[in-house]
Amino acid sequence: MPTYASFNANKGVVALRNHAGWTKATSVLQNTVSGTVSGPDGPLAGVTVSVVGSSVTTVTDSKGKFTITASVGSTLRISFVGFQTKEVPVTGNTVNVSLESSEDIIDEVVVVGYGTQKRSNVTGAVSSVDVEKTFKTRPITDVGKALQGSVPGLTITSPSGDLGSNPTIRLRGVTGSLNAGSASPLILVDNVEVPNLQMVNPEDIASVSVLKDAASTSVYGTRAAWGVILITTKTGRKDTPNQLSYSNNFAWQRPTEVLDIADAADGAEVALKALQRTNPNTDVFGAVGVYYDQLAIEKMREWESMYGGQDLGSEMVEGRDWEVRGGRLFFYRPWDAPGMYMKDYAPQQTHNLNMNGGSSTISYNLGLGYINQGGVLKVNPDKFTRYNVNGSVDAKINKWISARSKFLYSNTLKTSPYSFGGGTYDPWFYLYRWQKVFPYGTIDGNPMRNSITEVEQAKMNEYKMGMTRINLGATVNIIDGLTFDADYTYTNWGARDHIVGGSVKGIDFWAGGGEMPYRTFTSASHDRVNYTSYYQDRQVFNGFFNYNKAFGDHDLKFTLGMNMEMYEGGNHYSEKTMLMDPDKGELALATGVQTAGSTLGDWATLGYIGRINYAYKNKYLFQVSGRQDGSSRFPSSNRWAFFPAVSAGWVVTEENFMQELKPYLSFLKFRGSYGMIGNQNVGANAFISTMPSTSSGWLVGDAFQYTVGTPNVVSPILTWEKVTDLDIGADAGFFNDRLNVTFDWFKRTTSDMLSSGSTLPSSFGATPPRVNYGAMETKGWETEVKFRHTFDNGLFFSVGGQLSDFKERITKFNNATRLISSNYEGRVIGEIWGYETDRFFTKDDFQQDPSGNLLKDDAGKWILNEGIADQKDFESGWFFYGPGDIKYKDLNNDGKISTGDGSVENPGDRKIIGNSNPRWQYGFRLDMEYKGFDLGVFFQGVGKREQWASGTVFIPGFRPGEAWYQHQLDYWTEENPNAFYPRPTDQGQSNSIRNFMPQTKYLMDMSYLRLKNLTFGYTLPKNFVEKAKLSRVRVFFSGENLFEKKNTNIPIDPETDYTSWGLNDGNSFGRVYPFKRSYSFGVQVGL
Repeated sequence: MPTYASFNANKGVVALRNHAGWTKATSVLQNTVSGTVSGPDGPLAGVTVSVVGSSVTTVTDSKGKFTITASVGSTLRISFVGFQTKEVPVTGNTVNVSLESSEDIIDEVVVVGYGTQKRSNVTGAVSSVDVEKTFKTRPITDVGKALQGSVPGLTITSPSGDLGSNPTIRLRGVTGSLNAGSASPLILVDNVEVPNLQMVNPEDIASVSVLKDAASTSVYGTRAAWGVILITTKTGRKDTPNQLSYSNNFAWQRPTEVLDIADAADGAEVALKALQRTNPNTDVFGAVGVYYDQLAIEKMREWESMYGGQDLGSEMVEGRDWEVRGGRLFFYRPWDAPGMYMKDYAPQQTHNLNMNGGSSTISYNLGLGYINQGGVLKVNPDKFTRYNVNGSVDAKINKWISARSKFLYSNTLKTSPYSFGGGTYDPWFYLYRWQKVFPYGTIDGNPMRNSITEVEQAKMNEYKMGMTRINLGATVNIIDGLTFDADYTYTNWGARDHIVGGSVKGIDFWAGGGEMPYRTFTSASHDRVNYTSYYQDRQVFNGFFNYNKAFGDHDLKFTLGMNMEMYEGGNHYSEKTMLMDPDKGELALATGVQTAGSTLGDWATLGYIGRINYAYKNKYLFQVSGRQDGSSRFPSSNRWAFFPAVSAGWVVTEENFMQELKPYLSFLKFRGSYGMIGNQNVGANAFISTMPSTSSGWLVGDAFQYTVGTPNVVSPILTWEKVTDLDIGADAGFFNDRLNVTFDWFKRTTSDMLSSGSTLPSSFGATPPRVNYGAMETKGWETEVKFRHTFDNGLFFSVGGQLSDFKERITKFNNATRLISSNYEGRVIGEIWGYETDRFFTKDDFQQDPSGNLLKDDAGKWILNEGIADQKDFESGWFFYGPGDIKYKDLNNDGKISTGDGSVENPGDRKIIGNSNPRWQYGFRLDMEYKGFDLGVFFQGVGKREQWASGTVFIPGFRPGEAWYQHQLDYWTEENPNAFYPRPTDQGQSNSIRNFMPQTKYLMDMSYLRLKNLTFGYTLPKNFVEKAKLSRVRVFFSGENLFEKKNTNIPIDPETDYTSWGLNDGNSFGRVYPFKRSYSFGVQVGL
């Protein structure tokens, strides 16, 4: 007959009860047990201490101390979020316990969709982020950038280092769908999407989970097709004394790379040589009023030998620094434009204050954050500031009902100088655009017109952004194990962009003719004021029944509920020209033409969700989930769809035959999942035929006529794109889980992608409608390894790393010609087609006369020897291939280098030479702690990525008159036949002609290894800080982006976004706001 035991600490008895209900009482001796609970950094407040088998519970105070009543021989369970639970026997009146972090423990609790699960029971692909190491000690203001290298399968890049810029985040691929854009995961903060991660203070984050497969994300429905980043913010702790903590960080930042413009004479000389290749009669050339010839080059060298290194001030002297010859302006004095433009170091400071605590019925948390980040501009400096408020209150109303609320407010302001370069090219483009003698000085105290003068005199643009979010929720305990959770969230996001142009006063040397008048530059495109406002309103309602019950060896958990989301957003703008006073940039103070406009969009989704989890003996694990989804973005006939997912796991180490392998193999689980999710990101109202309207160029009377075009053709059966996920993985723990290994292989198929329909005859009279036709496939794998150990002398050591890879391939697409210039079936996303470089042409490749002079034909072209493939298809004007030019390989052996017909079947001599998508992304970190000292080292990198770029930084001679850079001076001459670059030539503003056809030699290897962060800290001794009435004091020093090993000789940051060459177009590649290193120190104080 089975017997059950219970313990009543207040009455001091143990009751033994059999199934018939009779009892026998035995007296026991009660103790008052006291002690201290500590973690790696000192005492832990708010730790739950309970007597196993009873309801007796207490929590530690602000100094980690506790007192509890327990009998000798009983067991205390000590548990705390983020630490491994311990059970210790009571042998006396004192119990001191040291908890170990649970970051690498396989049984840690992880946040999943609308709930939590033990890591050992998770059957989907879920990764957790170490919040403390990822966010808290680094001088970083952006949550997205901080996640880089921390999660396998997560790809994070940035187009530039601009203040407040958002990184591009992708998960398990970069494309996802050819129609819906990149594989960007849904980013949720407390289960509600945020429009911008810049609004989130890293200090407010309690946990981050990344859900990767359909089994994990299906409960979020339509917009979670590419995964979910689930961020949970801090809440208060019940039965915890009020606690106050403060932290700060002071950082100094500087560019990781600075372009080195070639010395004045060298740069001008090679530019002249390049132009003479395409026009041999060129003996002088100019750009924006600055001219160069051989005499000017000699005078540049004379100037350097006579005045180089001297401080001559900014005033320019005629005859020494410049002169007019033949009605042309020649400048000889070099300038260090980047040094005049940029600070050596840009400051940044961060301050955070947190208060939390609670009683047995109510708890609270309040976080305040402030960031002030200075830009690298030395003149008219840019700046970024952010204020954050994050609060929560949780209350237990009675034993059935609990209520909760959260409040989030964020406000940012970015100020930056107005750009007179227009919307395409910013001041960074112009800063690095011109030769070193481009004038940046003054004449008679008046400045020359240049990018620095424009920035100095520019008005400051203001971009303000704010978000307010309110969340209200409640939990009703219906019966044992069954609860109902409901919450409502309202989010309002708004932004205002205030742009004030104006005029620039400077010496006009651009016009030519040798004249340099001092005048005011203005135009309608710059003499203006513009206000643009953006807004988003988002309402989310969730209601769920949750049931969790154990029946002997059976654990059952189900979730059943609904999710509803409504969104409305838009913008309006107003602009007016002819400012009365540029210092007062307001619409009412301008007298010119005013224009205005607006946009508006909305959508709604509704989903009914179900999920069942079952575990038998924690050994056999099953999960089934599904969501019936409806979206307003489709016709009513195709608005609803059901998307299911299933997953299962087998914990092998729970089998009896595996017990002998413990603790060497402490945990082993195999898992797999399969599911489908719909993608609604096909464009709002894409199923509605619209008639475009515009104001025509025809005048009738004194007004332009308003016209309406023919309606576009749409598909009447437009529906969801479907994303199917297959994931197979394993989790293993060795040596009592000190070594943990995770591996996943995945395959994602996107079907019914919107793509062009069947080709229709021209008589149809309209573009064929897009239909659900295309398909693509993403395959990849990822692994993560962590090891941790505490030595007998107290030294804690942990090391971990992650590695991932993927490939995306189009499996179905309507491209009958299979042109490689567009998508086609079988195309690997990111592939780069180009030529295989053979070598430089030499004299021996051409016919020579008896004296060794090269022979030319009537057109002036050098005559190739027999057997040398002709490259005449790439010759034009005066450009003919000769010694020092690039010789491409004749891959199809037809005696000439050609493009074929441009199809996959006939690409000429081209082949796939690389891929712009990142491969073998990795990160690894080392952490050590000893007697209050801590050290963290984090490396991150990409093992394989190629890029064929454009613009002057990448291609020497890309545009006539622009700068050549120091790294481009290693070019071919007869005296330097083993140079890196070919003989200089004018490339005609193209990255696909002459010596720079896409090819293997100059294909950039963008792989890199970077020391992403190094942090060294010291926690002051407990007895020392307690004298100051403090609970903890830690000081630390940290560096970000300290070192990198890259494989390209071009001075660009290796993290330059592979999806864009620059902020605007290919010409700005490498000439954008610089990426930055930072050096910082800070303090963390607990009260």
